Amino acid sequence: MPATVSLIVDAAITRIDALDLIARAARSVVTGSGTSLAHVLLADGAVASVDIPKFGEAPPLAIDVTADDDGRARVAADELLLDLTTATDWPITRLY
Repeated sequence: MPATVSLIVDAAITRIDALDLIARAARSVVTGSGTSLAHVLLADGAVASVDIPKFGEAPPLAIDVTADDDGRARVAADELLLDLTTATDWPITRLY
């Protein structure tokens, strides 16, 4: 059963820019760019997608890491968190 772990980023950034930075940090690409289904493929088949605040809402934005099971989702989220911490100055919190 698919599981999701969220990384919360307290930064003002567009969805397109966030996906681009995630792809670069994870050494991957954005799939479905320009669509509502845009995401970044991660290791072991995990996927990262971005949910931004609605109009008028302040940050944070959520990076949802989804994988086949809870263990894989946690590992993929931890790896992405490390990659993003190295590649950006975003303040990031992990939610399980």
